[in-house]
Parts: sequence; structure tokens; C-alpha cells
Amino acid sequence: MNELVDIEAVRSEALRKLGRNIVNFSKIEAVLKYLLSVGQLEGKEKTISEQLRRNQTRLRKQTLGSLVQDFHKNILGDANQSELTTDFSGVGISVSLKVSYNNPDFLKEQKRALRSIVTERNKLIHQDLAFIDTSSIEDYRNLITLLDEQNPRLLAQLEELKWIIESLRESWKAFQDLSKSPAFLQSIQSNQSDTQA
Repeated sequence: MNELVDIEAVRSEALRKLGRNIVNFSKIEAVLKYLLSVGQLEGKEKTISEQLRRNQTRLRKQTLGSLVQDFHKNILGDANQSELTTDFSGVGISVSLKVSYNNPDFLKEQKRALRSIVTERNKLIHQDLAFIDTSSIEDYRNLITLLDEQNPRLLAQLEELKWIIESLRESWKAFQDLSKSPAFLQSIQSNQSDTQA
């Protein structure tokens, strides 16, 4: 009977930690979807909001692996190789999110860490859990060890992505504050009168 109590306690701990890690994987996925949905928008006011909705719909069912590939291709980059491209003609607005690193080795490490998260998630879901013996205390303890080793890497990746989102929010806020400031409005008005004279 004591062994039955032990396995229930270990199983509960393993399931709690599994849930924690799955939630963290889901958070990483959600942040990538958000960043990719706003990462490249161009057109006019109405078409930009439609494009945002299309981006969100397109990204909704993508796998973590494809999200990471898109993130590497479209958002992360080497500061020395950054370039802005637009695909629309006529009058409009283009908003592009690029996260550039001056250190190519650091950029490679960032990309490797994110790819590693995908590999860990796939291994956990498709192998580690699929082959666990649910009557084995040892298997549950091994799972707990794996989950405890994995979680700090997930949290570190979430912190890196959080930094990107916070920087994006601060940039938008600074732009909004600037555009509403009397000095900015006065500057525009003085530039208009200079060109009309």
C-alpha cells in the first residue's frame, strides 16, 4: 500500500511539472505568433488591419517548428545585413519588425536555442511521454528530472521574447507620445509653412 501512495505522489508531481512545461511551451508559441503577425504589415489603414487579421489566421495552426523558422527568417537578423523591403506600390505605410544583433555568434546562439526548444518539445511529446511506464516510480522520477532540467531553458527563452515584446511596446508608445507632443505638431506646421513660402 505504501508503494501505491508513493507512486501517486510521484505521478502527481510529474504531471504538475509536465503541465508547467507545456504551458511554457505554449507561451513561447503564442509570443512567436504575435511577433510574426505584426512583424511585417504594409498598405493603407484599412488594408493593414485586414492583413493583421489574415496573418493571425494563417499563424493560428502553424507548428512551433514552422513558427521558429519564420521567426528566424523574417525577424531575427544580423545588424550588418539588415535591409528594408516593401512589396506594395502607391501610397501606404510599411511597418516591419526586425531584431538585429551586432554579434553574429550571439545571433547564432539565439537561433540555436530556439531550435533546441522545438526539438525538446517534440521529443517530450512524441517520445518521452509516449514511452513512459505509468506503473513505474522510476520512470516518473526520470520524467521529473527531465522537466526540471528543461524548465530553466524555457524560462530563459520566454525572457528573451519578453524583451522583444517590451521593446516593441516601448517603441510604439514613444512614437505615439512623440506624434501627440506639441513640439512635434509645431515642427510639422512650421515645415508646412516653410514649403508653402
